[in-house]
Amino acid sequence: MDNFNTIIEIGSFSIKTIIYSEYNGDHQIIGTGKSITQGYNGNDIENIDDFIDCIKNSIVQAEKQANYIIKKAYLLITNKSVVIKKIKKDLMLKGNIIEKNDIRKISKINISKDKKFYQNIYTSHFLIDENLVTDNPIGLNSQKLSIISLISMIEEKQIMLLNNIFQKLQIKIINYLDSTTSYFFYLKNKKISKSNIILIDFGFNHTNVILIKNKQLSFIKKIPYGCKLISDDLVKMLNVSFDFAEKLKISTIDLLDTRNTSIEIPVWEEFGNNVKNKIEHNYIKKIVLSRLDEIFKLVMETLPKDRNYYTYLFTGGGSKIKNFDNYFRSRYGHDIKFLEPPKSCGIPKVLNDACIMSLYSSFCLLTDKSSENIDVIKKIDSFSNKIWYKRFVDLL
Repeated sequence: MDNFNTIIEIGSFSIKTIIYSEYNGDHQIIGTGKSITQGYNGNDIENIDDFIDCIKNSIVQAEKQANYIIKKAYLLITNKSVVIKKIKKDLMLKGNIIEKNDIRKISKINISKDKKFYQNIYTSHFLIDENLVTDNPIGLNSQKLSIISLISMIEEKQIMLLNNIFQKLQIKIINYLDSTTSYFFYLKNKKISKSNIILIDFGFNHTNVILIKNKQLSFIKKIPYGCKLISDDLVKMLNVSFDFAEKLKISTIDLLDTRNTSIEIPVWEEFGNNVKNKIEHNYIKKIVLSRLDEIFKLVMETLPKDRNYYTYLFTGGGSKIKNFDNYFRSRYGHDIKFLEPPKSCGIPKVLNDACIMSLYSSFCLLTDKSSENIDVIKKIDSFSNKIWYKRFVDLL
C-alpha cells in the first residue's frame, strides 16, 4: 500500500507543493503545484486572506495531479526567521572501542532550548579525539567521541501564525524544514570538481549564500536583496507593469546579446489598446546589469579570501536570467554551475528549474533510501511531532 507525504514551500515569489508516494522503500513525486505568492512579502504577512488563497491554489493543483487530498504536510521555510547554530556534544570513552550504544548515548544528551524558537537538530559529523571522521566511527578506539550538530531554529511566533493558517486549510503541520540544512545535506557528498562549495540562492527578495568546506557547513549569509529589485527598476524606468517587467527580466533580456535590437514595450497609459514603444535592448540590459553589479558586489564581499578554491553553484529564480553564467564569469572570473532537480525526478518540465531546488532538496532530505534506520533529525522543542531522517552513519 502506498504512503503519501507532502512538502509545501512558503516562498516570497511563489508557493510550491509536492506530493510524493512511498511504496516498498521507493519514493516518487506524483503531484506538484505552484502559485504566485500574494499577501506575503517573504518575511511578513500583509493580507492573510490573499495569502491563504495562494497557498490553497498551490495545494489544489498538486492534489488534482496526485488524486489525493492533503491532510498533513511538512512546511519549508526560507525567510529570515530561520537561524542555524552549531553545537558540540562529547562522550568520554577512555580509549574504548566505539559501539552502537555509544552513538545512541551521545545522541540522547540534552541540549538547552530557547523558548523563542522551534528547533530541529541535525547530525553534521563526528570527531574522534578532535579529529574529523567522515565515515562510520563504530569500531574505532577513542578517548573522546564528539558529535557536531546543526540546530535549525525558527521563530516561535511565526510557527504559531502558520499553524493557525494551516488549521484553516484543515492541514496538520508535521514539522518545519529550512532551506539551508536541506541544501547542505543534499550537497555535502556530491561529487563536484572542487569539493568546497559556494552555493548562491539568488531568490526574489533575498540572496542566500551557503559555504560548505571540507564537507562541513562553514558559513551562511542572508543578504536582504534579490532579483525583485531588477523588476522594480524596470517598472520605474520603463513605466511598465510588474508582470511585464518579470517577463523582460527572465525571457527577453540576454546579458550576452550585443546586437542592440529594439524591444516593444506596452505604453502604460494605453494598456489594452495595443499601443507600444520601441526601446533599445542595450538600454534595458544596462538597467539589469547595474542592479546585478550592486547585488553581487555585496555577495562577493561576504565570501572568504580563498574563494578561488570553491565550486560556485547557483540556484533560485534570479539565476534564470539569460546568459547569467557569462555575466558572472566576465565580472568575477569564476565559472559557475546551476543547481536544478534532475529531469527524471517526477517534477513536470514547466516547474523543473532552479526555482524549485530548495523544495527538491527537502524531499531528498526526508526520503534518503541508502541509510540505516537510526534518527539523525528530530524536533527538540515542546511539540510532540518528529521527523525521522534516516542518515546517522552517512556522516561528514
